[in-house]
Amino acid sequence: MWYVVQTLGGEEERTANMIQRQVAACYISECFVPKRERMKKFGGQWNKVEETLFPGYLFVVTERPEELYRELRRVPRLTKVLGREGQNFYPLSREEEEFVRGIGDQGHRTSLSKIRLVEGKEIRVVEGPLKDYVGNVVKVNLHKREAVIRVMFMGRETELKVGVEMVGAEEH
Repeated sequence: MWYVVQTLGGEEERTANMIQRQVAACYISECFVPKRERMKKFGGQWNKVEETLFPGYLFVVTERPEELYRELRRVPRLTKVLGREGQNFYPLSREEEEFVRGIGDQGHRTSLSKIRLVEGKEIRVVEGPLKDYVGNVVKVNLHKREAVIRVMFMGRETELKVGVEMVGAEEH
């Protein structure tokens, strides 16, 4: 099962590495920080960069949650293991896990979605992870080359930013 661990923003990778070093491998199948690709402008040039998809969070996959929870309590920098309904440690729902798995690749990286403007305003997703979540798009910022999608995550609505790349306009 997949669990979410909250940590300090900007410390996700460092905390994931610390967990992998300090917690016995028998308790963890995988420990990772989902990333997103996006385009960013440096010195007048667009460059592809990688950023944390869920700032302040990392994910741990385990079949031994009780033992893992005890081990995680000893890891410094750990804010808390997220749970619902007053519980300290709770797995993601199957739908939430499928979303995180589906929006990313094998390395848990969400690649750029290629989009096209139709008739000047409407956005059409040509390819990429956003294709399955067009109905969840709440905002597109072409200047920043990103789209904001609203999804259910840890039992509440959450807005995530994903990178987009323009591939030209369609005429009708």
